[in-house]
Amino acid sequence: MPISTTGKWSEHWPEVLNGSVKHKEPFTSEGFTLLELMVVMVLISLMTVFAVPALRSTLFSDQLKSSTRKILGLVSEASQEAVKRQSEYSLHFDLDQNSISSNTGQKEETDERRQEGNESSLPGGVRVVDVVSAHGGKQSEGEAVIRFSRKGYVDKTLIHLRDDDGRDMTIMLSPFLGVTRVFDSYVELEDDKVSY
Repeated sequence: MPISTTGKWSEHWPEVLNGSVKHKEPFTSEGFTLLELMVVMVLISLMTVFAVPALRSTLFSDQLKSSTRKILGLVSEASQEAVKRQSEYSLHFDLDQNSISSNTGQKEETDERRQEGNESSLPGGVRVVDVVSAHGGKQSEGEAVIRFSRKGYVDKTLIHLRDDDGRDMTIMLSPFLGVTRVFDSYVELEDDKVSY
């Protein structure tokens, strides 16, 4: 409908009466039908049902990262126990059995804790390759021990993990800072990445 410059509608009545002004039809196809919207919602739901479990398994079931988190928890717990008990505390890595145990520095308690089931093992697809410390050297078989002082301090140590796919992960323990760092590769003590 043309816009009136005078503001009077009476000027346009002849156009309305003779049919030159078009009216909208009551049912136009300017939107989506309820059926179309429901089909799209069903498709989105189906894609979500199949995508979310796959995404969850990818994010949360990476055995190498899970093992790294487990060891980080054990390191933190050992440091806190040493401070709490005001005695030396240690983590024992049995590299042949792929297991980890923790205890105070006393021999009787070591045997007792192993019998109580204080030992935990890593998942089948992940193993501790070696444990390297600044003063203790590299231990790649047998038992490697990481000792925590009564103040929770630890020697500068690298724990190397590897999964069945050949991916490596390195956990670095800092002596006095109580900070652990994780690297997505095999890192040596001499590497620049490992500097404080």
